[in-house]
Amino acid sequence: MLKAREDPGSGVQLPADGAKNGVVGAGRDINDLKRAGLEEIVRERTVELEEANARLEEEIATRKKAEQDLLKLTKAIEQSANLVCITDVNGSIEYVNPMFEKTTGWTKEEAMGQNPRVIACGTTPKETYEGLWATILSGNVWKGTFRNKRKDGEPFWVSAVISPVFGEDGRITHFLAVHEDITEQKVSKEQIQFLSHYDGLTGLINRSRFIELLTAWTGASRDGSTGALFLLDIDQFKFISDAYGHGMGDEFLRKVARLLTVTLRYAVARLFGDPARESFLCRLSGDEFAVFLPKTSREESMIMAEHLRAGLESFYHSDVPCHLTVSIGVSLYPDHGSTASELLTKADAAMYRAKELGRNRAHLYTPEELEIEQMHFRLKWKEDIVAAVREDRFEPWYQPILRLGDGTIGTFEVLARMRDKDGSIILPGPFIDIAERFGLVSSISKVIFEKAMMLQAENLSNGRPLSFCLNLSGKELGDMDLLAFLKTKINETGADPSLLVFEITETSSIPDLGAALKFIKELKSLGCGISLDDFGIGFTSFLYLREFHVDYIKIAGSFIKGLDKNLNDRLFVKAITDVARGMSIKTIAEFVETDGIIDILKSYGVDYAQGYHIGVPSPFLTPVKAGLHGGRQREVEGPLLPRI
Repeated sequence: MLKAREDPGSGVQLPADGAKNGVVGAGRDINDLKRAGLEEIVRERTVELEEANARLEEEIATRKKAEQDLLKLTKAIEQSANLVCITDVNGSIEYVNPMFEKTTGWTKEEAMGQNPRVIACGTTPKETYEGLWATILSGNVWKGTFRNKRKDGEPFWVSAVISPVFGEDGRITHFLAVHEDITEQKVSKEQIQFLSHYDGLTGLINRSRFIELLTAWTGASRDGSTGALFLLDIDQFKFISDAYGHGMGDEFLRKVARLLTVTLRYAVARLFGDPARESFLCRLSGDEFAVFLPKTSREESMIMAEHLRAGLESFYHSDVPCHLTVSIGVSLYPDHGSTASELLTKADAAMYRAKELGRNRAHLYTPEELEIEQMHFRLKWKEDIVAAVREDRFEPWYQPILRLGDGTIGTFEVLARMRDKDGSIILPGPFIDIAERFGLVSSISKVIFEKAMMLQAENLSNGRPLSFCLNLSGKELGDMDLLAFLKTKINETGADPSLLVFEITETSSIPDLGAALKFIKELKSLGCGISLDDFGIGFTSFLYLREFHVDYIKIAGSFIKGLDKNLNDRLFVKAITDVARGMSIKTIAEFVETDGIIDILKSYGVDYAQGYHIGVPSPFLTPVKAGLHGGRQREVEGPLLPRI
């Protein structure tokens, strides 16, 4: 065994090899400390390096994204459909894109260092440029339209946006101009504007512009003013068009327009000594032209008409071996009319009279032409109605009918409206009598009935059952073709016949009571309801009340309008209501205009009310507010009506 020895200085016993082992232990502790310190330093440096590396990677990614964004922006500018131009602050071009080159004809190399005014057309006002520079130099964006020119001198239009570009110090360093080529839109707009006032074939003003000018003149004319309207119709033009083709016909009309222009100028100069005297010349339609001359007397008008006739008679077309002749109708302001419509109507009647007298002549309107005028007026309306049916321009409008018991609206009367070619709406007054005269009512009714059935079926499929009252003229009762049409369309559209009520109008015009009864019986067998319109006017109403087994009667509006003021009307309406109730017939009051009338109707037990106070006719079924007792209102939502 090893023996311990004492340390003479300390009295501590140490192992025999204590000196060696103590030094070694101390060294290990120092090494451990050094190793630990180095490891900490390495860890810290590693973290720093990792963070620096992450920042570097982020910076590289940011630069790559910036490069990609710059590349995309460059490609977008290079491939843009707009013209892009960048200039320095002095306006010298530093960059143009390919579309700029393509549109202007200037290459990038040619454009560099140039001022953008090289593409200026020279028509832009100086003030526009001054405003442009003031705007962009103040740091704002300028927008406007320019008429520029290509390198070959051809003009083009652009919509321009010019923006300042700022440097890091906040100062303007460049200007960016983006131009959209709007030449086609500009030309189209100008063409549309031209055609709105001028005839595209002849270049003369068109019918609408002529009427506009004539209306303005008649509206501004003073007492003592005179004027003459000449309506010219080329004789036998249809023969020329049919024999030589529409192309030749159009060329013929163009030459006639030029000849008329020259003849009118010559005749005005010769008759009045002033070739610049005011006059309107237009192409009305087809082969019809019109001239209006202010300050023209009766004698002067006939001299002028003869000048025009003779001038056109001298016309000769090398490809058409015939001489041109015209029939001219003349009307005078204010003798024959004080409006454009009156003057045109009278001139038209006179022109037809000129044709009847042998053509190639002028005729001044006289009162004897009134019957001819009315006949042509009716014929024109007939043509308009036939065209409207063919072009699907008849449409149903809907007027709400209020249920007085609970204030709800689930029934609408269907009313016919005719849309004119200009988009305006024509009420039945002007066309319904003409339609009846020429047997066109049934054609109109079929259009209105089918569209209403389609709407009813559509609402029914959406869980919104609606009842429609459809007007049926007394003259149509007995029309078996119409009856067959109704049966077919009810099946085809999926309409519910129990929600269709046919309202018979003009019962006094029923041609055959037996046929009418059969017609109504067939409708009721389908499940349709029957209503009598204008009940109370004439004794025949009570006869039909018994014979037709009606479901509703509509009390004539003449008894309703003054109901709150006229005792006799109240007595009559009360009596009708009592009779109807005794026969289990529902009553409808029309022309309801006040809440007071609604209160009276409710007190009498009238079932329904209709009138402008409740709702005006509309092409849409919209939410309706119905006035109820005591001023309360209940909003009843109706399904929206889609355009058919």
